[in-house]
Amino acid sequence: MKKLKRVCRLKMESYFATLLFIIFIQSCGQNEVSINSDTSYPTTYKKLDTATLTQMRTQFATANPYLTSSITDFGFCGYLDNLLPAQWPARIPDLSRTEAINVVKSFISQNTTLLGVKSTDAIAFSSIDSFTISDGSLKWYITTDFQNYSGLEVYNTYIDTDITNGKVISCSGNWYPYIYIPAKMNVTEEKAKSILLNKVVYLADIAGKPIPMTITAKSLETASFSNMIYPLETTDKIELHVVWVVTIPEVFYVVYLDVMTGEIIGGYPTVLS
Repeated sequence: MKKLKRVCRLKMESYFATLLFIIFIQSCGQNEVSINSDTSYPTTYKKLDTATLTQMRTQFATANPYLTSSITDFGFCGYLDNLLPAQWPARIPDLSRTEAINVVKSFISQNTTLLGVKSTDAIAFSSIDSFTISDGSLKWYITTDFQNYSGLEVYNTYIDTDITNGKVISCSGNWYPYIYIPAKMNVTEEKAKSILLNKVVYLADIAGKPIPMTITAKSLETASFSNMIYPLETTDKIELHVVWVVTIPEVFYVVYLDVMTGEIIGGYPTVLS
C-alpha cells in the first residue's frame, strides 16, 4: 500500500511538472533566468551505448539468475518493459526481519556500482513489509530511504527490493555515486520569490478541468523554502539539479526551482480533487 501511494504521487508529480513547466516557460521573462557559468553543473549521467548496455545486462542476469529486473538505459538497477524470465528460488525456512535486511544489504554490497551506493552503512530503510504467498513462503518487500548527499536529500532515490525464499528476485531504483554541489547558489530565496511572483499554477477539479491559481506576494509571505537535489530525466540523460523546494500553502502547490539558473523544473499540487 505504501508503495502504491508513492507510485501514484510520483505519477501525479510527473504530470503536473510537465504542465507547470509549460506554463512557466510561457510566462517567464529573459531577466528571470540566471546565467550559470559553472561548467561542472549540473552533474549528468548519460544513456549508455547499446553494446555496453547489452554486455552489462547479460553479465548481471548471469550473476543473478533469480532476478526478473535488469539494468536501465543509464546503467542502474531497474525494470525493463517486460519482466525477465528467471529461476524460482527453492523453498527454505522463512526469513526473520533481520535476516531479510541482511540479504538486502548483501545484495547492495555486491552491486554497488549498479545501485550507486558507496557503503551499506549509509543505508536506512523506510519500509519493511512481508506477506505469505501462494506456496506458503514469506515474501519480503524492503525499501531504502532517500539518498542523502552532503546534507541534501536526493529526490526519488528509493531502492526497492523483493525477497522470496532468501533471494532477491527484483530490484529497482538507485542512488548516485557522485553529485556536484555548487559552493554558492546564484538564486537566493528572495530572488526565487521574485521569479515566482505572479506566476500561475494549476490544480484540477473533480472532472479534471484545470483551476488556475496565481502566486501573489501575499501567498509568498507564508511560503516555506528548503533545498534538495532533483534528478531531471530526459530520453538520453539524467541531470542532478540542486533546487529550492518552495511550498506555497495559499495556492496548494510545491515548486522546484533551480538554485543556479532560476528555472522551474518541476512541481506538484498538495491537494487532490
